[in-house]
Amino acid sequence: MPFWKRFLLIERDQAPTLLLISILSFATTVTLVRLFLELTGYPQVGGGTLHIAHLLWGGLAMFIGLVVVMIWDNPGVLYLTALLSGVGIGLFMDEVGKFITKTNDYFFPAAAPIVYGFFLAVLVVYLFVRRRQRSHPRRAMVMALSELKDLVYGEVDEIEGQRILENLTLAQQSDDPRIASLAAALYAEFVSHREGFVDYQPGPFKRMAHMFRRWGQRLGPKWHRRLIMLGLLLNAISALSMLALLLLFLFSPASSQVVEQISTGLVQAASEADAGGVAGQLIHALLNGIVGFTALVAIIQLWRGKERSGMAWALVQIILSLTLLQMVTFYLSQFTAIIPTIGQFIMLGLILAYQHWYLDDRAS
Repeated sequence: MPFWKRFLLIERDQAPTLLLISILSFATTVTLVRLFLELTGYPQVGGGTLHIAHLLWGGLAMFIGLVVVMIWDNPGVLYLTALLSGVGIGLFMDEVGKFITKTNDYFFPAAAPIVYGFFLAVLVVYLFVRRRQRSHPRRAMVMALSELKDLVYGEVDEIEGQRILENLTLAQQSDDPRIASLAAALYAEFVSHREGFVDYQPGPFKRMAHMFRRWGQRLGPKWHRRLIMLGLLLNAISALSMLALLLLFLFSPASSQVVEQISTGLVQAASEADAGGVAGQLIHALLNGIVGFTALVAIIQLWRGKERSGMAWALVQIILSLTLLQMVTFYLSQFTAIIPTIGQFIMLGLILAYQHWYLDDRAS
């Protein structure tokens, strides 16, 4: 085989699931580590001159994940590697503050938004990989050969068998006669053993997705929409009230008692966050106002019965919140911002589910 052909990039069929496992284990690891350290008073493993940072355990987890996938060719090993990579990079990224400051400051304010920004970047990669691939004969052949490994490790169910046959059918259209003839032979052999297919049993992720789908559709579009509107209303009230306080602070007479209280509160909050003084709080309030205004537009559109437009505005609102607003929130509030971020991701899930179930003719 020519050397350059060994570097043809063909995505794994399980790539979205493996990336999702890695992302979830990364986020869970960072959250649990910060929670554990906060509850235990930030203990150190070691004594005297020794300090075994959890970054080392993260490197060990990633190394083990790489070693097992290099040694064993097994579907289960891929899932183990995905899990270990997420845990390892979570332990590694949690200590990023130590390595971007001369003083090895674990609590450096910029560390939290860097970790969150890395999470968003990997999430974008996941969304890119999750898109439907336009298959071609060479990729179809690779996919079929990969799925045929299930015959070695166990049995093939009906869904897997149908997917293998579809890939072998496409692979027979290859310009390379060797690929086409091999695909034809495998197709004929596989068809002759179709009666050996077992009943389809969905994996844990698909079972969970089906469970949430049943719960959500049992709720119905009316209450589902009301739940989204309630979330938007809470976001709008919180954001616009903060913007109103900001405007009051900017335009009221300096001698006003209210302005003095607001100013004192802003200064105190900024000093506690140690994140750039009042300027950081003002930027946060301004972004909050933009997000709140967008949420208000979405509510109005949904109230008027314009569901597609309303859900589009709701999606813009949640994306602005999860990117610009939450980055600033992580800078100001550090990892306590994880809780509202989880709430925003739940809102994103509700909006996408509504679009997928009730507005789109195809999967998002």
